Amino acid sequence: MARVKLIVNKEDVAPEHHALFDTLAALRGRISGPSTVVLHSPGLAGPWNEISEYLHRQSIVEPQHAEVAVCATARERDCGYVWNAHVLLARKAGIRAETIETIRERRPIDDLPEAPRAVVLYVQQLLRNNRVDSAVFDQLLKAHDPKWMVELTGWIGRYAGLSSILNAFEVTPAAPAELLPDVPGPVARPKVRPPLATPRVTPITRREQLAVAYRPVFDAIAEGRGGSIRGPFPYLLYSPELCRRHLAVGSYLRYHSQVKPEPRELAIIATAREKDCSYVWAAHAPGARKAGVSEATVVAVRDRGDLAGLPAGERDVVDYVRQVWRRSRVPQPLFDRLRDQHGVTWLVELTALVGHYGIVSGILNAFEVAPAPDAEPLPLA
Repeated sequence: MARVKLIVNKEDVAPEHHALFDTLAALRGRISGPSTVVLHSPGLAGPWNEISEYLHRQSIVEPQHAEVAVCATARERDCGYVWNAHVLLARKAGIRAETIETIRERRPIDDLPEAPRAVVLYVQQLLRNNRVDSAVFDQLLKAHDPKWMVELTGWIGRYAGLSSILNAFEVTPAAPAELLPDVPGPVARPKVRPPLATPRVTPITRREQLAVAYRPVFDAIAEGRGGSIRGPFPYLLYSPELCRRHLAVGSYLRYHSQVKPEPRELAIIATAREKDCSYVWAAHAPGARKAGVSEATVVAVRDRGDLAGLPAGERDVVDYVRQVWRRSRVPQPLFDRLRDQHGVTWLVELTALVGHYGIVSGILNAFEVAPAPDAEPLPLA
């Protein structure tokens, strides 16, 4: 049973949000899945949903590859809802039963056909190891192009984020549902290497690298960042429409969310730690301190340390992030404390923030984007 009231009827939202409800309901014929949770934050629900609409309606990643990536992501995140929503689409896209069974049962993928094997391996390495071997990345890049790679990585990050919301809020598929078997994933954490010396594709950092029609997206990014294009954006810009929608979600979470700077920056650096993303750590650790996060908490996050002696509010935020990424579940007492202290909308936006920076970290990790040499380091053990 879901941990909050799911929004499925127009009367579940305030009258000023009825138009938004109608818009979202018209896309699928009803409100379902993660939207039933995210609509607790109407301001987030609009831009958040636009990412899914782009991926499903405009992405250049072919359905047979996209659905393999989503199913593999659902398996890695142990999300029964996403699995049930997409395994039928995978079959419809022509994915062989043997491939689906291999993903579902967490079997070795060596005998899969080459194309789905490459996609599944990419998903597994990105989500398990926070790095992708050059041979795996280069095989996919050679077969496709940088835009395709950005959008494939977007599919994976998007559905990892959606799985986090569905799992944390205990949203389950309607019966009859195909159960994901309880097959343990890898236990040992692999040694994580630093980012490569140079990114895997040429970054888009100049306006003239884009077609004229997409230069307003470039301008919107540059305007909010002192004129520079940095972080994930030089790579997201290979898919300008996806980039624009990603920017809109980030802007909402940064400027309009109920999650204020201290817990926001703490959740971001905790996600950076879980995703071994040196760039996000370097970009946000100073901001976390400036926002009021205690040095003891920053150190505990950085070193994967014990949380017992930390201030209760900071401890719970870090623990929530860890549970989302490590266990794909959140213990009821922890969920209840955060909901009771901050409210449902706040907790929805916190979970979306964690998922959003999972996407950011995935792009940066996959495309091997390193922070400046003099940036605050993140130990990678």
